[in-house]
Amino acid sequence: MRDRRTYKSILPTVGLLVAAASLAGCGGNVGNKQAAATLTKLPITATESGKQLSLTVPKTVPAGLVTVELTNVGKAFHEAQLIRLAPGHTPDDAMRVIAAEGSPSPGWIHVAGGTGPAPPGGKRSATQRLRPGNYIVYDAPFQNEGSGLKFGLASFKVEGAANSGGKLPTAVAKIEAYEYGFRASGLTAGKNTIEFSNTGTEPHHVIAVPYKPGATLAEVRKAFRRTGGVEPPLDYRNVAYTARIDGGARQITELDLAKKGKYALLCFVSDRKGGPPHVAKGMITEVTVR
Repeated sequence: MRDRRTYKSILPTVGLLVAAASLAGCGGNVGNKQAAATLTKLPITATESGKQLSLTVPKTVPAGLVTVELTNVGKAFHEAQLIRLAPGHTPDDAMRVIAAEGSPSPGWIHVAGGTGPAPPGGKRSATQRLRPGNYIVYDAPFQNEGSGLKFGLASFKVEGAANSGGKLPTAVAKIEAYEYGFRASGLTAGKNTIEFSNTGTEPHHVIAVPYKPGATLAEVRKAFRRTGGVEPPLDYRNVAYTARIDGGARQITELDLAKKGKYALLCFVSDRKGGPPHVAKGMITEVTVR
């Protein structure tokens, strides 16, 4: 149950660093401000203690619409991937599943959104609906590859009855994931507030990587079909990505796109039944960032 990415190549055959999930314009132009103002907040503070990534979260949060707010007060990258556990299962159970590369994902574990990576001193947020239950927050950004840092882990509980009240804020930029591709609109250079939706049945995230000069979609697809040795012609220094969400889920989140031009949208999550990452099944879409 691994999300297979590496910072240099993000190729599934080159190394598996970030475990977590088989399981418009600058400022974002977000609407529904009055509704957003009443949302519950889930503050998460991230830092390091030596070589250990560390997360601080509240013990509980009410079910329903929640804004996950990640604040990075450390010197490394941090992210906040939420994972919901069915009753009777522990964080240790979840970590054993996450570590089992490419294995089937049991029905008691579900990716549940959260935020992508925040740089040192930065912040990231995501607004989404949280169901009641026990959760863990998992922190293992692949930007820290080679630093020797150990992943961070924290637990919290979402209390109360399932709450379908309220509406998500709106966003101009949108990315929709499905089996096996993306539909995107409204993406611009800089920090985008986006509506990220998963209309498929499998869990998905989106990794956005700019093309290198002169690269084509055909070359990118060909490189990811290879079993090794050829690195896709992508600018990995400017990667941006979201958290992983389950089929049928939506969130309003942030995606910081460094420059204009063509990007590849990729998914490295595997099906719940196990197997190769979705990029190996052709989940690669070309978009133009204005």
